[in-house]
Amino acid sequence: MVKVEFKLNGRSVRPNDIANQLEKAMLKQVRDGITKKLRTVRDPETGEAPTVKVVGRSLDNLSFEVVGSPALVEEVKRRLR
Repeated sequence: MVKVEFKLNGRSVRPNDIANQLEKAMLKQVRDGITKKLRTVRDPETGEAPTVKVVGRSLDNLSFEVVGSPALVEEVKRRLR
């Protein structure tokens, strides 16, 4: 008999839970990518870091909201293009 085992990020995943685990892993990649691109962005006057809210019901339908001064928001938009 052939044994098939699913692992995601080094962890075993039950076959009936793989869709949820894949979605979690993909959302983590989105978060990590945004963090990497924006880790050095600061408001030129206050030094404040941006707050990015990712909103959506699924991976197919995500939107991003950036909170900060106008200069900070523009720099975030430029970096995420």
